[in-house]
Amino acid sequence: MDIVSAFSFWTKAILPLKTLETAIPSELNLLHFIFIGISLLGAGVGSYLIFLKKHNLYMGVFIIAMAAILLELTLLWWDGVLHIPKIPFYSSISFLLGPSLFLYIQRKVYPHQKMKATAILQYFVIFIISLLSILILTNTNSDMPGNGLRLQGVQLLNSYYLKSFYFAFFLALIIKQYIKYRKQIDSMDRNWLRILVIFFFSIFLISIIGALFKDEFSLINVTRYIIAYFFSVFIIIISFLLYLFPAIVTEPLQIRLNNTQIKEKYQNSGLTIAMASTLRLQLLSSMEEKIFLNPTLSLETLAKKLNTDRYSLSQVINQEFNKNFYEFINDYRIDECLAHIDENPHQIDSISDLIYASGFNNKVSFYNAFKKRKSMTPVQYIKALNQ
Repeated sequence: MDIVSAFSFWTKAILPLKTLETAIPSELNLLHFIFIGISLLGAGVGSYLIFLKKHNLYMGVFIIAMAAILLELTLLWWDGVLHIPKIPFYSSISFLLGPSLFLYIQRKVYPHQKMKATAILQYFVIFIISLLSILILTNTNSDMPGNGLRLQGVQLLNSYYLKSFYFAFFLALIIKQYIKYRKQIDSMDRNWLRILVIFFFSIFLISIIGALFKDEFSLINVTRYIIAYFFSVFIIIISFLLYLFPAIVTEPLQIRLNNTQIKEKYQNSGLTIAMASTLRLQLLSSMEEKIFLNPTLSLETLAKKLNTDRYSLSQVINQEFNKNFYEFINDYRIDECLAHIDENPHQIDSISDLIYASGFNNKVSFYNAFKKRKSMTPVQYIKALNQ
């Protein structure tokens, strides 16, 4: 099951339509606890990602923002909890979603790129202004404003049109990122980026529905439940990914770049020509030792073995071989697989034996890598040799 299939499965499993149709606050005690549990899970996952720093910091902010929105929605629905702000804090927290996701992808692609604090801050200006406005205009005052500047501020904070425009702006930036890099990255990374695009597009779509039907209380209530379910699904999925395939979320994207892009990406690198040449020889030597047969091999573990850092190793692979890490390693693994097949094409009993004998750890990655290089499946290749 690939990432997209898993996303579809969890959406169907956790978002039953009948639950939405019958959602009444007094009947949702169990659901309250489920939402609270998932929001706490999201807070933990987000904190862990922030602890990892670099691009993961922004994904951590993204997850914590969703967890905070989910928690506040639950408290607002739950009659047994006294949480009645004049303006819900999620009206402000939602402004964290667009910039944090955009910066996560941006920094995942260019981990070496340095951004000034002022440049980063400008992405979060609207969030900061909106949060201060909630505190100053409404939630710290005894009465809701009836007219004047305070009233206009409240209307802006509650405006679905403003949020829709804001989400549309960052959606355009995120789609632009995906289109630019989708053909240059590994299929697993591409699926991960696709999920992020689809997820954020769904948030934008929900905000549009809210803007068009802002006066229909029942429909707005349903859309809030959809948001709660949707955020819950995403938090659960990313938790599973961090457990099963952590590199997809936490590692920088290994992108195949052209010569111009490579020069642009590494223009500030401190890696000299002599250092790159030495590291290249060490890398090729490790391949002769068949280190690629280790199914858990990652850019970081290989860099440690070569006594270097993963960024220098990634630069050498990009510059010297015009490949990303996964492509480079998978080329050696497929060559190893082909050697096994060519040696005894009549004695291949199971494709699974080939998968693990060549260093792959799952069937999907193996088939994708094999078909990409031979334009046919392993079974077709073996049949062609036996004819």
